[in-house]
This record gives sequence, structure tokens and C-alpha cells, in this order.
Amino acid sequence: MKSQQEAELAESKKTYSIEQMLSLRQDNKSRPVNMALLDFPHKKRKHQFRQQPMSEIDKFTKNVGNIRILLNKLSESNFDVIQEKLLKDFEYTPSLLYELMKIIFMKSTTEQSFMELYVRLCVTLFKKFNDKENVEMNFRKLLLTRCEKQFYKMLKVE
Repeated sequence: MKSQQEAELAESKKTYSIEQMLSLRQDNKSRPVNMALLDFPHKKRKHQFRQQPMSEIDKFTKNVGNIRILLNKLSESNFDVIQEKLLKDFEYTPSLLYELMKIIFMKSTTEQSFMELYVRLCVTLFKKFNDKENVEMNFRKLLLTRCEKQFYKMLKVE
């Protein structure tokens, strides 16, 4: 019995050379017959998303996230590129423009070092979104209203 156990132990501790391992590759290249039956949930998920159209809420959330990403990348060196992307890559609705204003207001009041860049961006947005009849699509009015609300809120606290 000992010799059989010793033989099994020796077999389990056997080391293989690289040549031996590479020679096994050729023998095991073919796919198993039942390979198509394997479950790949990550691939199924991608196909499900492609088949279902995005809802308006999902599109809005994605756009707000992309705007946040762009504004997080804002710097002096890439200001023109980011500004161009903000103006051209999005189809602005009143709610998306309002979210853009809120994000810029929050970032400009909390990130003092980037204040000048946000002011330059606001000037561009003032020119682009300057609808006199529709206050919801007038960036200047939206920003002024937000500033007033913040100012009155600060007065009440003091």
C-alpha cells in the first residue's frame, strides 16, 4: 500500500517542462461540443440593452453624467475643447439646461481656483441660450434666479 501511495504522491508532485505544457495546447484546442450551452451573463446583458431603447429619464441621466464628466475635466489648457463639446454634443432641453446651470453654479462656488473658467463658460452660455420669450431656455435668467435664491437663503441664516 505504501508504494502505491508513494507513487501517487510522486505523480502529484511531478513537475512539467514548458515544452510538455505547450505540447498539451495542440491537443486541447478544439471547443467542447456543449460550449454554446454555457451561460455568459455579461454578454446577455449587452444584448438586452441594445434591444431596449433608452427611456427619456435614462437619456437625461446619461447626459447629466456626461456634462459632469466634462466639467470635471475643465482646465485652462482644454477650455476651448470642453466648451465646444458642451455646446455641440448635447441637445438641450429646459431641464437639461437647468441641470447644467446648477452644476456650474455649484462648481463655481466651491472650486475657487476655477472661477475664471466658469465665468468664461457662463458668458458663452449666455450668448448661446438667450431666449427672450422662454425663461426656461435663457441661461442668464436661470443663473440669476439661482443666485437670488442663494442670496436670500444666506440672509435668512444670518
